[in-house]
Amino acid sequence: MSTAQDQAGIGSPSPAETSAATAIPILEFGRAWMTDPGTAARSAELGITSPFGFWVLGRAGALGDITPEGAAAVIGFMAPHLVAENWAQKGDRPARDYALEYLEVAAVWGRRALADVEPARLERLRELANRIAAATPASVGALFAGWRALPQPEDPAGGVTIALDVLREMRGGAHLAAVHAAGLTPHRAIISFTADQIRGGTAGSERFGWPAPHPEPDEARRARAEEITTLICAPGFGALDPSERAEFIDLVLEARARLR
Repeated sequence: MSTAQDQAGIGSPSPAETSAATAIPILEFGRAWMTDPGTAARSAELGITSPFGFWVLGRAGALGDITPEGAAAVIGFMAPHLVAENWAQKGDRPARDYALEYLEVAAVWGRRALADVEPARLERLRELANRIAAATPASVGALFAGWRALPQPEDPAGGVTIALDVLREMRGGAHLAAVHAAGLTPHRAIISFTADQIRGGTAGSERFGWPAPHPEPDEARRARAEEITTLICAPGFGALDPSERAEFIDLVLEARARLR
């Protein structure tokens, strides 16, 4: 069986199975460039002093000069007061500039991380990812829509890094809606994410600005939110036929394997 078949558990992965199989690898791929020392160095060069400043300005900047409340709404999982503090570092510079800066550091990282992957395979992964994104309604998430509209670098490595980040924002927007649909708040969803005590639990909540007292974890609702997220994202993966979905999983896993 192929890697994709192993990952999905069947020979022809369904849209939902493909969505689920690639969710964590795409998340980890994006997290790698967001936490790369090169990203932090560029943040400092731009005069951004807080750890999350570039993350907030770069992501929400794709929507232009929105209000701090608007930025908090689309980011969702960070406490509004902390989003506002980071958004204030924008100063007089257009917010979209920060998105383009964020895009560029991602592309630079991608060229380095994917240097030993055949360009044709990267271009194929970008093509499939872009087809998934194009088939997904913009209403799935504002950050998804904003990042989908940004210009992708022409080179395969830089371009595929951004194409995968668009899918990361797609799932992020879907997950924010799913959390509410499952009866959770963003704070309670983070508290309930016990599998990763850096991004979840009490430490993860407070890192994202949510103070005590913390709500009780609800792992059942958290699991339901993940299921709903996959269902929201699944129609976009229907733009690929079964063999293309298996190929997409293989290509995503190949890219993920390049992370150090």
